[in-house]
Amino acid sequence: MNQDTANQKFLNQENMTQTEKRIIEEVEAGREDFVQFFRKLVMTKSFTKQEQEVAQLLAEGLKERGMKDVRIIGPAPDRPNVVAVYKGIEDGPTCTFNGHLDVLPPQEENLWPHKPFAGDIEDGKLYGRGTVDMKSGTFSSFFAGLVMERLQLPIRGRVVFTGVCDELVCGDQGILYLLKEGVIRKEHPEDFGINCEPTNLEEMNMATKGVMRADVTVIGKGAFNARPYLGVSAIDQSAKFIQSIQQLNADIASDPAWSHPLLEPRSVQVAMIQGGEASNLVPERVKMTVTRRLHPGETLEDCMKDYEEIFETLHAEDERFRAEIRPWDGFRPPVEVPMDTPVAAAVARALKLVTGKELALTGSEGGTDASHVVAQTGIPMPVFGPGDHRLLGTVDECVPLDDFINAIKIYALTVYYMLGA
Repeated sequence: MNQDTANQKFLNQENMTQTEKRIIEEVEAGREDFVQFFRKLVMTKSFTKQEQEVAQLLAEGLKERGMKDVRIIGPAPDRPNVVAVYKGIEDGPTCTFNGHLDVLPPQEENLWPHKPFAGDIEDGKLYGRGTVDMKSGTFSSFFAGLVMERLQLPIRGRVVFTGVCDELVCGDQGILYLLKEGVIRKEHPEDFGINCEPTNLEEMNMATKGVMRADVTVIGKGAFNARPYLGVSAIDQSAKFIQSIQQLNADIASDPAWSHPLLEPRSVQVAMIQGGEASNLVPERVKMTVTRRLHPGETLEDCMKDYEEIFETLHAEDERFRAEIRPWDGFRPPVEVPMDTPVAAAVARALKLVTGKELALTGSEGGTDASHVVAQTGIPMPVFGPGDHRLLGTVDECVPLDDFINAIKIYALTVYYMLGA
């Protein structure tokens, strides 16, 4: 039994409303066009800082297909964020969909069974860089908006669809720009959203770890290494710091006070290291990047306090130890939304109707732009989207086209369940 037949079996078993039928039939009627438009967007390279072409293609394609309110908003012409709006027939809450346009580089293209931007379709799957992270989720949400527009779906409030730049580098010209400009803001107590990052259309991430990165520079004293006693090796001093970070990782991972029912333990790791100037010199400086994953309730200040305590301890043990720390911009706060937030029940209902599956409420180890939305506005924005996150960044990155089409149905149905007038 293929996926379409399986889906139809589930649909035939449901006592659907007329509106549910209209939504599903409209998506199926547009299936071929949606797939080919999606394929064209996947074939358009959109590395971070190079999203302009795909943004223009998306915006123009949406307008050609009937989307009335589509704009490209950004701090500069080459920093595009696509924003589309579907307005209801009366006042009410706003639903905000969020996804990003930028994709990871493919690295060694010769290792790809299907070329990363060829748009190959095989066994019902579209292969290519960005299919999972996260063009399938981003574009299926916009296409759900097209379906609403074509049906003139009667809702209260409005739906805002956003496809942003800069997400993969935690930049400030994508989601943070839209928040700063008030494009995304909370105006109604029932406002809600969905971040469309990949959860395989099986899970909804209700909690997300935060991400803090910082550069630590350990400062020694240079000398000719034939006379090492005249210097202080920054590499030797850095080894002490790395051991302290390893101990901190063990401590925070095992602290029962910070366990979370949906998340794996907290962690911290030295992720990058640069040091030494020449083979015949005592190294004067070592620069390390430390990456920390936080649980809801932790702050950037909490992390900084831990690092400062390490510096103080190491200096007390050896007064020659000196270090400086600089947090990266783009701190992603850890967030969680209530397990009983209404949008979770709406997605579960839509998922059951479309696929027959039950929704699992889980947590996410990786960061998403939803963290900024939740932290800055209080809008509940859990994560739910098509694509297997285990394929993210791999040479086998692909998405089943049935999942892509089902995501369009689920997103449109969710809006209907939440905002139907």
